[in-house]
Amino acid sequence: MLFLIGQVLPYLAAGVFLAGMIWRIATWLKCPVPFKLTMFPAPADTAGRVLAISKELILFDSLRRSEQGLWLWAWLMHIGLFAVVGGHIVGISQLGLQFTALGMSPSQSVAMSAALGTGAGILLLGALIVLFYRRTAVPEVKRMSNPADYFDILLLLAIVISGMHMRLTTLEVDLAAIRSYMAGLITFCPAAAPQNWIFLSHFFLVNILLIYFPFSKLVHLAGFFVTRSLIVAPPPAYPTAGSITKADFGARRAAE
Repeated sequence: MLFLIGQVLPYLAAGVFLAGMIWRIATWLKCPVPFKLTMFPAPADTAGRVLAISKELILFDSLRRSEQGLWLWAWLMHIGLFAVVGGHIVGISQLGLQFTALGMSPSQSVAMSAALGTGAGILLLGALIVLFYRRTAVPEVKRMSNPADYFDILLLLAIVISGMHMRLTTLEVDLAAIRSYMAGLITFCPAAAPQNWIFLSHFFLVNILLIYFPFSKLVHLAGFFVTRSLIVAPPPAYPTAGSITKADFGARRAAE
């Protein structure tokens, strides 16, 4: 079982994730767009379109304008999620010593890394709990929800709770061993996974998320760039009375 979870499942999950994302994005890009989907007022130039997409990506501006209660918790959840993912990458690769570059001592850097990671985890956990409560307690939202909506949140909650369990209990997690193990996976020289049941549970759930992600609603982050590029595309050039010259009118009459 340890071999399957630690040395087989990661490559299976990575393969399914990459193939699934390529298939999903290719499917989106091949969808016919028979007419412009620009939403007015549309940005007038490329810089304006980039700004509009960036504003929506960072602030969820359209959701904020339509439903501020949902916007707040959805925004906090995404901020917490990106902080947690970024913290995992930096914290594990640097063993918590990344803040020594700012002049901190190694012990201070490890403490700061742990504090920021715990704070991001608590933020993500709290936002997910509120969103799950909203989906089960608000009649309008509950009526529109399906089993996949609940599964998405519960899977994320399970991942966050198992991760927080490693931080907030006396269970020791060897970051050096985890970094060595992850480096082996990345370089295709897999070694045995650390024999820590809570780490293995957390790692197993993350791999399940990778397999599930391309085929779930969670993939909306990748779809954001496709849909937003259509919404802020240059508007169609409709003919106006001032734009039609006598020559155009004569050519059209001759063609008729």
